[in-house]
Amino acid sequence: MRTTFGILLFLACFLAAETAQTQVLNVEQLRGDVDRDPGWAGELRFNASLNRYRDQVFRLGNQTNAAYYSRQHTYLLLNSINLVNIDGASVVSHGHVHLRGTFFRTRSWSPELFTQFQYNANLGMKGRFLAGTGFRHTFLDREDIRGHIGSGFMYEFERWETDDDSIIDKNLIKSTTNLVVRGQINPQTQLLMIGYYQARPDRFLQPRIISENQLNLRITDRLTFAVSFTLSYDFSPVADVPELTYVLSNGIVISL
Repeated sequence: MRTTFGILLFLACFLAAETAQTQVLNVEQLRGDVDRDPGWAGELRFNASLNRYRDQVFRLGNQTNAAYYSRQHTYLLLNSINLVNIDGASVVSHGHVHLRGTFFRTRSWSPELFTQFQYNANLGMKGRFLAGTGFRHTFLDREDIRGHIGSGFMYEFERWETDDDSIIDKNLIKSTTNLVVRGQINPQTQLLMIGYYQARPDRFLQPRIISENQLNLRITDRLTFAVSFTLSYDFSPVADVPELTYVLSNGIVISL
């Protein structure tokens, strides 16, 4: 157990050092064990968070997530809506809808298809649509710790509104790679660490990098307290959007 905790702590520090944007959606939070029984699973998340984008804001939000596990495949639906208060007055919102299929989930190599729509009024992102494909590889599979790496390509369309009310549209093809480590510190505590690297193939060394670390403390079989910190860096942000952003959040998760 001490060795496992040491590995988790090292990886948490490593991923956090990758200075990373909640523009990338964490789809790993709902994944269960690949050998779980077929059927439905779901969760409701309620959270409060402190964010730093153009302004410092306080956010209240909720998520409704669902997953269906067949004998060979996994299908995920993630849905989120958030209301944000700025300086005690202005209210803006952001949210997303994400669909993903992972095929032959019990194998070490699993192909994936995904699509997503999201918006973020605080960043000035009117909308982002993306669709892509890739693979997911399990490189570590022990009772108390699991590791996965995923990679692929996606098409991304973005529409942004700048401070002078002008509109910027972007159509891009990007590579996307993520590293995921999920560990069980004790029966009540789980640590989830994720790092993302997304870039245009012709500008591979000018990426969008994201690190998310999430600690889940189980209260009951269906009630969990979750704390997460996400750090994001975009080498080439749109207009005057900050290169570095962060989200610190905590909330209650109800498993269905």
